[in-house]
Amino acid sequence: MDRMLALAAVLAVGCSGVKEDRQGCARSADCPAGEYCASTPDGAVCWPDAQPPAVSGVAVACGPPCLRDGTLRVEATVADDHEVGEVAVALDLDPSRAVPMARAGGRWVAQVPLEGYPFPAFEGAVVATVTARDGARNASIPVDVPAQTVTRLRWAQAAEIGATVALSPPAVDDVGTVVLGGSNGKVYRFDATGLPVGAAVQLAGGAAGTPALTASDMWVGTQGGSLYMIDTNGQTTSASCSPGEPLAGPPTLTGDWVVAASQAALLLVANATGFCDQTSVFGPVSVPTAAAGGFVITTSSGTLLKYSLPANGVLRAEWGTVGTPVPPVVGDSVSAPIAIDAADAIWTVAQNGNLNRTTMDAATVTLGTVALGSSGPIVLADGSVVIGSGAGLLQRFSTAGAPPWTESEALNGVPAIPLALAGERPALLVPTSTGRLYAVDADDGKIAWSVKLSATGQALQPANVHGAPGAATSTAYVAGADGKLYAVIVDGQLDRAAPWPKAFHDPRNTGNAGALP
Repeated sequence: MDRMLALAAVLAVGCSGVKEDRQGCARSADCPAGEYCASTPDGAVCWPDAQPPAVSGVAVACGPPCLRDGTLRVEATVADDHEVGEVAVALDLDPSRAVPMARAGGRWVAQVPLEGYPFPAFEGAVVATVTARDGARNASIPVDVPAQTVTRLRWAQAAEIGATVALSPPAVDDVGTVVLGGSNGKVYRFDATGLPVGAAVQLAGGAAGTPALTASDMWVGTQGGSLYMIDTNGQTTSASCSPGEPLAGPPTLTGDWVVAASQAALLLVANATGFCDQTSVFGPVSVPTAAAGGFVITTSSGTLLKYSLPANGVLRAEWGTVGTPVPPVVGDSVSAPIAIDAADAIWTVAQNGNLNRTTMDAATVTLGTVALGSSGPIVLADGSVVIGSGAGLLQRFSTAGAPPWTESEALNGVPAIPLALAGERPALLVPTSTGRLYAVDADDGKIAWSVKLSATGQALQPANVHGAPGAATSTAYVAGADGKLYAVIVDGQLDRAAPWPKAFHDPRNTGNAGALP
């Protein structure tokens, strides 16, 4: 106030000398630091100002809950004896990044999207700091907004209220509907908000596995050996050639055909018209089929099998017949899902720990040994392979020189098959047998964040993911033995440059191993 009176006194005496003594200006930015553009009867001039603005009434709103991909709304009141030049807010996630605040009535407001910031945690406090500058570029005392707890957990949903139903790995369709099977023989669907989509579909024949989705229907196998097609209205059709023995893993979609493996040494080929055919193999099939280069691949009693699928839907053996290679033995037995790389070579993990790579001409090389109980492999964009080791970590192998790392940091529990995410910082999403979920940095194998999702510590299944192409974040879906489906916000998207970025090779998030990423 004293400074304003002093300026008024100068103006009262006469302004004829003001413009001669002071630099003229059109706005405060024309003046040197420490001065603002003052309006006088003799014109606008630069005038000293050493009094900084004051920030008060700072408030923040987000959620609840405040999600990792949510937005912080920050408000503040700013006062200055002459003029407020600018107001900005910065987050402690990246203090160097200032977000301008805009005047809204008597307040200053900013909307700060959180997904544009690094967030190396599953849940943590985020602090915003508001700073103002006046026309003379004097800075206020920074004022912190009350800390906001930010979480990656979008929601958790029990499949059955009042009952625990062990759940299969989830499939996700193109619009984000999550579909999964339960140990009670039901098939459940949830939308992106966690609400059920229609009633659960009850199937005969015991536990329902992971569904394979097409644009108009889904295929599901049961422990009773039945192969079902379910349309968008929940109407079911049982394939006529169901063998009555447990089916191994989710069906494989390749073109218009669905292929399912039976533990009773059968391969089933069906389509939506009602066609179904059985092909006998020489031993139980314990892993899902997969498709590569137009061929159907599976394992039987530790032997790798390769079939072509002609237009008539009857599988034709490409190994083990006259004039063809002998089917390669890839281990004492193979129970983990297989993966196929960009060269159509097949990667398998045997129960004895052998990691093998088999080319389309049946040539097989053992590239390493992993711990007993290890998961199946995935293939990253650089061609290297990552496996969830039974020793409680991830292992990385490569046929083209040493990979960036060979073992990740130790995890709590046995890892399920990881999921490869691409983004500013590529990551591997890893559920474990103890109900924990980890994000492991794909560049160095270190844990970026982790959380115990299952309060009872029950095993989680391999994850799936859905998000808008190019978005900074997406939603991963994880289910398990505790009967709950968890929606977790992750950084990045499914790595479509990777030939096999997740369990069962799911480029459309449908379990469809017959399509390219």
